[in-house]
Amino acid sequence: MRKAFTLIEMVVALGVLAVVLSFAGIIFRVSIDSRHLALANAEIMQKFRVITEQLDRDFRGMVLEYEGAGEIRQFTPLRGGSRVSVNSDSIAFFVTSDFQTLNLYNGKPVVGNVACVSYEQPDPNSYSSTPGDNEWLPTETVLLRRQTILAGGLDPSIYAAGSGPHKEYYLTSLAQWRVNPPFATNEEWFLHPRSDQVRAEDYLPMFLARGVDNFTIEYAQRDPNDPNATRVEQDPATGAIRWRRDVGVNSGTRIVFPSAFKFTFTLYDSRGIIENGRTFTHVIVLGG
Repeated sequence: MRKAFTLIEMVVALGVLAVVLSFAGIIFRVSIDSRHLALANAEIMQKFRVITEQLDRDFRGMVLEYEGAGEIRQFTPLRGGSRVSVNSDSIAFFVTSDFQTLNLYNGKPVVGNVACVSYEQPDPNSYSSTPGDNEWLPTETVLLRRQTILAGGLDPSIYAAGSGPHKEYYLTSLAQWRVNPPFATNEEWFLHPRSDQVRAEDYLPMFLARGVDNFTIEYAQRDPNDPNATRVEQDPATGAIRWRRDVGVNSGTRIVFPSAFKFTFTLYDSRGIIENGRTFTHVIVLGG
């Protein structure tokens, strides 16, 4: 006579199997979520390295006698159907290095060893999730790095000043720029252009990273009590560096002569896995 499973045994076995499968599903889901989170963090850290390495490279070649112009902008675009304030600071300065344009002019790139470099974000109205509206998502935002090569030795009868949509070069030397800047006002250093993402190839020379939000720039002055003017100004009570930022809506452009910069920005992964992104701070000490 063969033995068989009783109904109770079958129910208990099925119950145990269901519990095991349930735990297996949870473990699998956690593993998948952990993998997605790890990939999102890796993507964000890659963007962080790209931005900070480029900042470090540019500031190593900064022309210290003319340390740059800064502008504070706080936009209030639509996001999620409501107005939000978004930091979008800008900075422009002269850099010595080996530069060449991404686009070809008369069949070849323009090269030079001095450029005006600026960091900024496009007009936030560029970030449109739905054609025709002004809503945007942080994962869509872009950080621009523009470089305008000072190419004073080019033939003006062949090369047009500020040629191309991105003004990749100007027919002027650094000395000529200082005497007679090509801009009518300092504000023209910061154009915050619209960035047409449908025609991304036209803006490729400027794109540095996508998913960059709340780009903020602070600066520290030299310590007036330092006889050599090499140290940054510190709070006498705490010893903390005194960071400055002129907060306001379109507060205007001003020439600054700092000894250090602090950049703060929030980075998002392209899939929005990390909902609120990750905020980073990067400090650059000039001449250090």
